[in-house]
Amino acid sequence: MNFSKKKLSGLIFAVIAAALAYLFEGKILPEKTTPSSKTTTQQVEKGEVLAKVKKVSDGDTLIVQLPNGDDAKLRLLWIDTPEKFNGNKLVKDAEKCHTSKRKMREMGQKASAYAHRNFHVGDKVKLKIEGKGHYGRYLALIWNKKGEFYNEEIIKDGYACIYKKAKYPKYLENLLAEAKSKRKGLWKDYYKIMECLCE
Repeated sequence: MNFSKKKLSGLIFAVIAAALAYLFEGKILPEKTTPSSKTTTQQVEKGEVLAKVKKVSDGDTLIVQLPNGDDAKLRLLWIDTPEKFNGNKLVKDAEKCHTSKRKMREMGQKASAYAHRNFHVGDKVKLKIEGKGHYGRYLALIWNKKGEFYNEEIIKDGYACIYKKAKYPKYLENLLAEAKSKRKGLWKDYYKIMECLCE
C-alpha cells in the first residue's frame, strides 16, 4: 500500500514536471507576438507594403499602421511643405521669407488640407520605406488609394517645395517650375513666399 502511494506520488510529480517543461518550451503557451523594432525595420525595408492611414499630421508627415500591426510615423521623401505648427522651423522660415508666422501657418494648414484630401483615416495605401530620418520617422514614398504618387503630385499641384538637402529625382524640378508658372496651389496666393521657400 505504501509502495503504491509512493509510486503514485512520483508519477504525479513526473507528469507535472513534464507538463511545466512543455509549457515553458513554448509548445502550449503562445510565443510573444510583438515584434522587436529590429524586426519591424527589416520587414518595412523589404520594399513596397500596404499600410493603413491612422493620421495626417501635416503636408509631409503621416502616421500609418504597418502590416505587422505597428504604427509608423512617416516623413515623406523629396518634399517640404510650409509648417503649420509653431516651432523653430516656422520661425526660421518666416524670418527668412520676411513674412509673419501667422501667414506661414496659414500656408501650412493649406498644405495639410491638401494631404487630407489625398488620405483619409482607414485608407489602405501603398508605401515604400527608404530608411529612417530625424526623430525616428520613416522616410517614405507613398501612393494614395487611387494609386496616385503623392510625393510627386503635391509638388505638381503647388503645395510643396522640393526637399533639396537630400537626393531627389531631377524631373521634380520641371514639375515645380510648371506649378510655379501656372500659379497652382500655394503659388496662387503666396507666390513670393513660395519662391523664397523653394529656392
